[in-house]
Amino acid sequence: MDYLDGDTSQVLRGYRYELLVECRAHNIHRKAVTPYTSLFGGYGFVIQGDRRYGDKNTVTLWTTRHTWQRFHLKAGSVRYRTLMNLPEYGHLLDAVARDYPPGSLTAELTATLAQILQLWAAAKADGRNHLDLRQVDEVVAARLNHFVRAWLDSGKENADA
Repeated sequence: MDYLDGDTSQVLRGYRYELLVECRAHNIHRKAVTPYTSLFGGYGFVIQGDRRYGDKNTVTLWTTRHTWQRFHLKAGSVRYRTLMNLPEYGHLLDAVARDYPPGSLTAELTATLAQILQLWAAAKADGRNHLDLRQVDEVVAARLNHFVRAWLDSGKENADA
């Protein structure tokens, strides 16, 4: 809550059970109940809207007036220190790719992971805190669908024999 820009006094906060009752009363999915913490050790739950109510670097929360309100994240709040050292991951993936012949399943899995990490790094560089899953789906499908189909077809042949 400390990272939101604007007056959050109207945001409905409470215990998980109380907010589940509120969700049920207003036909909001129960998965919208989201935990939060504050810089000073406070914690609780809020009802967070889905993405169609906001865009990048915003969050939509349920208020005591029973309406959705969108808040922008304060500057710097989306800066996240990654736990991954991407250059080191790149070196590891390059080494694995060299050990396996092109077109092998392991080489394709390695290349797929490398592309997903590149998508993630690009999103992070743009200041976004999420990946567009359509892009991830396209990468995985383009690289791995033929392996999955071949494996499933060989499983059918073995079952028929």
